[in-house]
Amino acid sequence: MNPISQRPICLGDRQLTYILERKAVKNINLRVRPDLSIYVSAGPRVPIEHIEAFLQKQGPFIVKALDEYACRKALPVLTLRDGDGLYVAGTACTLDVRLGLRNTVRRRGRTVFMELADNTVEERRHLYHELLRREGEKLFAESLARIFPRLSAYGIAMPKLRQRVMRSRWGSCMPAKAIITMNTYLAIMPEEIIDHVMLHELCHLVHPNHSRHFYNVMTMIMPDWKERRAAMTPYLPYCV
Repeated sequence: MNPISQRPICLGDRQLTYILERKAVKNINLRVRPDLSIYVSAGPRVPIEHIEAFLQKQGPFIVKALDEYACRKALPVLTLRDGDGLYVAGTACTLDVRLGLRNTVRRRGRTVFMELADNTVEERRHLYHELLRREGEKLFAESLARIFPRLSAYGIAMPKLRQRVMRSRWGSCMPAKAIITMNTYLAIMPEEIIDHVMLHELCHLVHPNHSRHFYNVMTMIMPDWKERRAAMTPYLPYCV
């Protein structure tokens, strides 16, 4: 029997195809990939009926993930060329790229000026990250000052704040050391989105997990956090 096969499945009104790989795993595993493929792995003896019942149960998650990936593909990609549009703190800006004697970047109003002695893609990206890092220092400190007092009832300590460019998460928290790290790319986004991530990480100082209790605190303090999270999508192409 071929360990990998493609099978049709109907999720709601969607006629989809998923890739099934039979291998030595204990559970049924699901991944929705950026190329819009649905990958499932399961043990050789798990009945197809069990696998497809699992997929039906995960249907809302699968459809949502497919729609988000499709939306990302339809959005423009930032190339960091002269005249490109980009965002800083949710404000639309224009990139002005010029050759010069130094590699520098600065923002004035709605224009980002980039001077390049080394006109390479790598240097443009380095300067772009430097701009976001500088903007993020101010934005993240302001967000912490806004959000931290909302958790005063929980008696948590003021955390140390760090930032770095991350590809797979918007923030991280080390509860034992009271350190919060924000993704530098968040400096692209408006303060309401930054505040959502800041609250998420601060809540880990209360509940160091993603339990029901964790999300209860999130929802009590910021009832619209899901809407804020969804509002991140248009900014994703600028995370380069």
